[in-house]
Amino acid sequence: MSARLDAVTKAKQAYVMAKTSLEARLREQMRSELSNLQTQVDIAVRYAYDDGQSKADILRALGTKDYHTINASLERTSAVREMVGVNPLDSVYQLIAPDVLEVTYSSHGPSEYTGTAVFDVKRLDDGGVLFLARDPLWSNDYKTRNDAVAVLDGMRDGYYYEEAVEWLGSK
Repeated sequence: MSARLDAVTKAKQAYVMAKTSLEARLREQMRSELSNLQTQVDIAVRYAYDDGQSKADILRALGTKDYHTINASLERTSAVREMVGVNPLDSVYQLIAPDVLEVTYSSHGPSEYTGTAVFDVKRLDDGGVLFLARDPLWSNDYKTRNDAVAVLDGMRDGYYYEEAVEWLGSK
């Protein structure tokens, strides 16, 4: 076999291996993100049910008639109770000026991120919010990444973004 044909074979093998690896990572990322979103649905169902809403009304809000859906959701959140009063996220997020947000993560959220950063909060014409970090993503020696900057700076979606925007909306 010529060296050129050998190069074609090796390139194809590398492509197949990379594709398989990428597909596996994408499946895992999708599973994780969908799991986080399902948890948010389950908690919303729990809060509505605990607030006295009927299962029929909750099912209509979910867009289904399957009682197994709501029963499974309520079972998954059987130990969840809504905290009324102090918002536990007040220890994570703090407005230090009208449009300046300080974020302190300590093994926080589904990815257990850790980092502290200050962000300028820009309110967009479409009603969205944009966080612009005042702190760098990497330490001076490039050995430590600031997870707070990584998950909020310039983002418009994701668990941490949604949580920060929701917290801002409660203030």
